[in-house]
Amino acid sequence: MPRINSLGFHQSARANKLRFMLPIMLTILLATFFAYFVLSVAFHGFPSSLFDGGNNVFVELNIFVIVAVSLTSLLLFVHYFRKEPELAVKVFAAAFILSGILSTLLFVKLIFVSLSLELPILLLIVALVTYVGAYFAYLLFVDSLSVTIRNALFVFCSAALGSFVGITIPPFLVIAISLCLSVVDLVLIKRKTMEQFLGNTGYERIVTQISFSSRHWGIGIGDLTCYSIVAANTLLNFGLIAGGISVLMILLGSLISLTLTLRMFRVPGLPISITLGLLPSIALLFF
Repeated sequence: MPRINSLGFHQSARANKLRFMLPIMLTILLATFFAYFVLSVAFHGFPSSLFDGGNNVFVELNIFVIVAVSLTSLLLFVHYFRKEPELAVKVFAAAFILSGILSTLLFVKLIFVSLSLELPILLLIVALVTYVGAYFAYLLFVDSLSVTIRNALFVFCSAALGSFVGITIPPFLVIAISLCLSVVDLVLIKRKTMEQFLGNTGYERIVTQISFSSRHWGIGIGDLTCYSIVAANTLLNFGLIAGGISVLMILLGSLISLTLTLRMFRVPGLPISITLGLLPSIALLFF
């Protein structure tokens, strides 16, 4: 969710909206690059699906690990949130980093298929990437990452995980899930559910750990991931033009959300951007 952490940001924000938009833009462009790569592989006659070609066991195992990590972290988050919310958020953020890094391995698999590279090299890269992902997840868990590195990881992992989800599930499901999440986001922000449970200070401290954050503002990794899902899904299923329009509409929605944030301090990041970003998919799918 776009949020402002101090009154002093209002004057500078009007002159530096690009700084706020930059992480959103980078995340979406990276996600669409992954999706475009899948289209490009298909155009050159190679398997375009993550499940096509060789090494299906590797793909299925990787997806199983991503799902297992996600479900485990979700269960731990629910279990610890009431008693130790900061620990719950650390577990969630570390699992998010690991899932995002693992998602990149599925795109690496397509690279190896398209280049006809040998399996031993792939296994070596898998081991290296997995180690790096686990190492960064650990550093995040123990609060040993700088804000700059953490923000960079959040951008990359939001793009990779969002793109993976976007190219894996069908458009109608992306539309349904995205709209549902937008409604939930709106209700939570409007009722200030988290602030009432944690208090304003506790809420700001915790939400910073799962946001692309600066001293004055933040954008939740959930928002960045959802933007990536919609953009990647639109590009893969409806083509480059529709995908480009979706990206532009998401950015327009984010700019509108920022304008509202300057007046209200905190607004839900999903409803406006996701609704606008889904318009090309809805139009091409149902009309």
